[in-house]
Amino acid sequence: MDTGPLTREQLGADLEVPGPHLRDALEQLVSSALLAPPHQDDDPVVPLDPTAGLQLLASQQQARLTAAVTAAVASYDSYRRTHSLAPGAPTVEVIEQASLQRTVVELERGVVTQVRSFDTAPYGAPSIANPIEIDNLARGVSYRVLYAQSTVEDAERYQQNILPCVAAGEEARSAPSVPAKMMLIDDRLALVSLSSMHADTHHGALLVHRCSLLPALSALFESAWKAARPLGPARSEGDTVLRPVDRRLLALLAAGVPDEAAARNLNISKRTLARAIERLMSLAGASSRFQLGLHARTEGWL
Repeated sequence: MDTGPLTREQLGADLEVPGPHLRDALEQLVSSALLAPPHQDDDPVVPLDPTAGLQLLASQQQARLTAAVTAAVASYDSYRRTHSLAPGAPTVEVIEQASLQRTVVELERGVVTQVRSFDTAPYGAPSIANPIEIDNLARGVSYRVLYAQSTVEDAERYQQNILPCVAAGEEARSAPSVPAKMMLIDDRLALVSLSSMHADTHHGALLVHRCSLLPALSALFESAWKAARPLGPARSEGDTVLRPVDRRLLALLAAGVPDEAAARNLNISKRTLARAIERLMSLAGASSRFQLGLHARTEGWL
């Protein structure tokens, strides 16, 4: 402030704002961590570094947006469960090769909680890097990807695609082969295309909506996932790769923030939060949150 520190009374007079309105405005700024809380009424109004406060406001706005998206999806799901499909509404769509990559991008940008996929050639993306997945991982979306061995043995793809995604938090496994190219979006859609063995005679993919086929595809993935071997960057004992969202979650848990509030601050659902905590407990070999906290402090995760 050009005038230097002012008390509430002085600030109200300087701004010509009535006392009740000024009090409400200052309380909002204090709750947003933009002003230091006063101990007495005649304490000066002291602004704080706005970085944390503005991040908090942005997080709250994003949390409200995420909640609105989740509510909209839930409402649609409820409608689909309550009402039969309209005549001619497809449960399986054929996606032509020309629009396949655009469909993949739209599906990944619309994911809410998780992506599960079988990854194998052929690839239609214009670049090897996968920035959409890395952005999704940063906002708390979980990825489990089962790679065909031929993909892992592709040095360029391994260095530029697989390793960056694993470092960002993707859970990866590999197998000698996978049944098909497939991407499961949450528990509501599956995109299935053919592997390179059949790519010469078949093009495009199938987009599977909620129907009896979708749980079967999910079961196929889980069965193949259990039989596959873990894949990740080599690292020394005790060197655990934590995602940015993991470190923010640990800090919130260490501060005693309740799960619901932590989920809001991280812009994720309580279900995604629970999975993130389970993942951290697995990494730490902990059977309780208390043990997780001890391990996090010992290993310097906080």
